[in-house]
Amino acid sequence: MFDLATRSLLNKTFLADGIFSLIAGSALLAAAQPLTAVVSPALSPGVIMALGAGLLVWGAFHLAAARKGGPSALATRISITGDILWQVGSLAILASAYSALTIAGMALIVVAMVGVADFLFFKMRGASQARLLQAA
Repeated sequence: MFDLATRSLLNKTFLADGIFSLIAGSALLAAAQPLTAVVSPALSPGVIMALGAGLLVWGAFHLAAARKGGPSALATRISITGDILWQVGSLAILASAYSALTIAGMALIVVAMVGVADFLFFKMRGASQARLLQAA
């Protein structure tokens, strides 16, 4: 189906990120209302739904980029930049809104950060192996 044995580390990471993002985005859209109560009483379900929709787009981007020979240098840079921005944004939320978050909300943000950091590590390693991130 995906013939993973012949794909590069970067390509496999893009596939995994794409599939995971589609699943997570769908879950966020389906459970937006109950998740708002778990994350923060001050949070609107619309925020969770927007995050879910964004993850669906992110997942589709990764799956599309993984087709036909794997991600290009531009797609790789976009993906790595997006992962770094996710980390920065997550830290900003934890620092600025910690009093509005529940313990479960903080834990979910940290777990998501660890997952994104894993994808980021493998994308950078795969890009290095493919020599896609050479200085311009």
